Amino acid sequence: MSLEEAILEKVRHLPPAKQEEVLRFADRLQHRPPARMVPFRDRSREIEWLKENRAKYLDQWVVVEGDRLVAADPDGVKAYDAAIAAGIEVPFLIHVLPEDPLPFVPAWL
Repeated sequence: MSLEEAILEKVRHLPPAKQEEVLRFADRLQHRPPARMVPFRDRSREIEWLKENRAKYLDQWVVVEGDRLVAADPDGVKAYDAAIAAGIEVPFLIHVLPEDPLPFVPAWL
């Protein structure tokens, strides 16, 4: 049995309302634009900026472009939206967490 046949067999056993929901979902998948490949981009400048400025933005979501802070917010969606509004097509968004100075050591040792 092919994958398609197996899926159809499962859908046939669903209640009519669920069958309709699955069909609508499949239709949306067919009409979705193809995924766009994003070319590789060296982010070493952004990583360096994070190393130098980490302490100022603990527990915030930041968007960095090159060596420039674009947005910082406790809400990652707001930081992302600000980057898009600033015209950045593929934002470098990261949640800044405190660095753990000690390695993990199990309690039973």
